[in-house]
Amino acid sequence: MEHTRDYIRDFFAFMKKATTSVQTVDAIRERMEAEGFTELGMNGPWALNASGKYYLSPYPSMLVGFTIGSGQSPAKRVKMIAVHTDNPGFRIKPNPEVNSEGMLTLNVERYGGPILNTWFDRPLSIAGRIAVRSDEILRPEVIHLDFQRPLLIIPNLAIHMNRDVNKGVEIKVQKEMQPLLTRLIEDEIRDGYLLGLVAEEAGVDRKDILDMDLNVYCSEEGMLVGSREEFISCPRIDDLSMVYAAMEALVGSRHMDGINMVAFMDNEEIGSATRQGADSVMLSNILERIRLGTVGKEPLPTLEDTDFFVISADCAHGLHPNYGEKSDITNKPVMNSGIAIKISCNRSYASEVETIAAFQQLCDRAGVKYQKFVNHSDQPGGTTLGPLLSKYVPVRVVDVGVPMLAMHSARELMGKQDFRDSIEIFRTFFQLEK
Repeated sequence: MEHTRDYIRDFFAFMKKATTSVQTVDAIRERMEAEGFTELGMNGPWALNASGKYYLSPYPSMLVGFTIGSGQSPAKRVKMIAVHTDNPGFRIKPNPEVNSEGMLTLNVERYGGPILNTWFDRPLSIAGRIAVRSDEILRPEVIHLDFQRPLLIIPNLAIHMNRDVNKGVEIKVQKEMQPLLTRLIEDEIRDGYLLGLVAEEAGVDRKDILDMDLNVYCSEEGMLVGSREEFISCPRIDDLSMVYAAMEALVGSRHMDGINMVAFMDNEEIGSATRQGADSVMLSNILERIRLGTVGKEPLPTLEDTDFFVISADCAHGLHPNYGEKSDITNKPVMNSGIAIKISCNRSYASEVETIAAFQQLCDRAGVKYQKFVNHSDQPGGTTLGPLLSKYVPVRVVDVGVPMLAMHSARELMGKQDFRDSIEIFRTFFQLEK
């Protein structure tokens, strides 16, 4: 049990840093560097050695980490876990200050599909990156920043002024989701107030800030809930619980055979069709670079001749005690009863009979339970990274994830045992030699 508590505590510490996709990649990089991983650049050849540990970050919100086995021909077999770093939420628009009744709110746009009403009355903060003036015109300096303290709140309208609020009222993002930043003092500068805060936080002159890519995030911390503390309540569980599990499995596993890899991709919540998303050629290019850079005695196989197996790890919908009718009638994953294998005949998930069976054997080897998830036939779900990865690389893929509740809420819920089991399954996967 002490081992479990350590993982939970470390996960909560990781989540305090992993506030946006950019900050998540920074936290992953910090972890890998602490474990002796070597950073690679996209320019120039790679000379990858047996037993080597490497990572590269082609874009600020994407990172690929991998380890090379100590055998003679590591490029013949690749075991990969694919996860995504982004979460539904809100991005701050340019010229965001809105002076309303002497109070300053920020103009935001929705990213992905958040459950809007869960964002009311919660402490919120700001993180992302800014571009600062530099001597090289086409390469401005980019600074990552995270205020790491409550700056904003989106206050609800009192029920006395909105009598129908509990009957289901449509929420308009443009009007109702503007977070409150401050009450303006009469002599304060009205325009550029946020710019001044950012400049002070980043330690730069406000005149040198050229552009800002900033997101609003829930600044509440994770905690254990339930009479036996059997559940984890935390913002951004989807998909940072799988990000953490995959990262820990990679840095904590040792292997003789093949290459172990985790692909931390961005923009899954908006379709992945970006340069740092799964629906791009970037990952296949990286795999080819690894193949060509691997030092071995035997001839290097082509990507088509390489044995690829991918676990696409994205959270699954668990059985809700108040909405049992929303689940499939015979496949109802329950929290703390095993990781869910996600299946869809419409190929929104990439699992197929061979890869499903393989994952079941993997769970048996790891000594953990598994369940199967299929969407309700009248309630189609979303898609994952799995089908997109197989467009560019000849891989076998299984889609899995921890069962959870309140997906896309400002605060989500998963089983503590499922979370712990996911780390064990992923570590077992990376340590397989056959």
